[in-house]
Amino acid sequence: MIHFDVWIVLPDGGTALAGELVCGDADSAGRYQSEFEYAAGWLESPAFPLDPISLPLRSGPFQANKLEPPLSVFEDALPDDWGRQVIIRSLQLPRGQQGEPHLLREMAKHGLALGALRFSEHGGRGPRQVLRNQFDLSELIEAAARFEAGEDDRGHGGSRRLAELRPLFFAGSSLGGARPKAAFSDRTEDWVAKFPSKRDGRFDVVGLEATGLTLAKAAGIQVPDHRIIPLGKFGRALLVRRFDVLPVSGRAHMVSLHTLCQERPGMHALGYRELALAIRKVSISPAEDLRQLFGQMVFNAAYGNVDDHLKNFWMIRGAAGFRLSPAFDLVPDVGHRLEHTLAFLHSYSTPSRADVLEIARQWGVHDAPRIVDAVTNSVRNFPETASGHGVPDENIAELGGGIERRLALLGSDGRSVNEWQDGET
Repeated sequence: MIHFDVWIVLPDGGTALAGELVCGDADSAGRYQSEFEYAAGWLESPAFPLDPISLPLRSGPFQANKLEPPLSVFEDALPDDWGRQVIIRSLQLPRGQQGEPHLLREMAKHGLALGALRFSEHGGRGPRQVLRNQFDLSELIEAAARFEAGEDDRGHGGSRRLAELRPLFFAGSSLGGARPKAAFSDRTEDWVAKFPSKRDGRFDVVGLEATGLTLAKAAGIQVPDHRIIPLGKFGRALLVRRFDVLPVSGRAHMVSLHTLCQERPGMHALGYRELALAIRKVSISPAEDLRQLFGQMVFNAAYGNVDDHLKNFWMIRGAAGFRLSPAFDLVPDVGHRLEHTLAFLHSYSTPSRADVLEIARQWGVHDAPRIVDAVTNSVRNFPETASGHGVPDENIAELGGGIERRLALLGSDGRSVNEWQDGET
């Protein structure tokens, strides 16, 4: 059994005890039971629910299989494939200690964290302070390349191994996603540095993601600040500003739409409709957030961002409540998957203009034609924008045809904006 105290980092940098999380011992198949209960002090203070849908503020335990609904918010605090592998291989964790509770324990032990959730041993002194990572980016990108190539698997372990992987372990093991990345601070701002991967093959994914963020911003979609920086012989990195880090060492609490939609592991059968329903329940400004989600959905369709799974959408808690996070991880369909992870109306293929306008009607997005036009007009600038970000001509040519086909599907349906509005129900 692993017993945690669960803390929240407040906007001013202080911490507050939110509750206790207990994870039972796993069986031979890796199954275990877990339980969370809010602390009395958290319930008595002007607190907020860690998950406003599955963990309402009340006394008594919440129980789950593993860290599945209703306790998925604690799985949100864990890294995805890349970060998990960095932790497991850096610490040489045996197979029986690679489950979620063990990873949370290692993150707590070493002061690793994402968002505002923190964990500590039950009854201990509280969470370790999370240090801002100011490692050299050239060192990090080189370490990431060695790690991805397996060059650090030399058989020795313990403190020597952690010392060799220290920069990558402390900078790269708490972040989501499957591609190489690291947390990075330039003394004034906190960033996620995204590196090239051997899995990118012939594609410049760093340049293509920067292109997607630039085009989305031009279309009126909220995106984080970002920039590409050269790293000499090591290539280059995309810096994306973190939206969970606040001034004065504070953090913003984050909940993924994977958690809010109560998605089960391995079950990718939901659509944008479920995102909209969850946002309507949780957001303090649902009309504006649904409008932003609609724009992001249309952009994903036009740009071919088929990796639109629910952990690429988050709600961020500010002083007044939860709002939809800026859009991120905007990469075209370099794998030629053709189908999206999320359904639009009844299909996972690129929707038509009529399809997205029908979705807009259902969501109550009244200026949908203008949003669609803003997105398609922006994405039409893909060749010039990608070239400006240093994307190779052969990448632009290979992906450009698919983008043009998708833009044609999302093009004018022959009705003016006024005619569409007159026909609304």
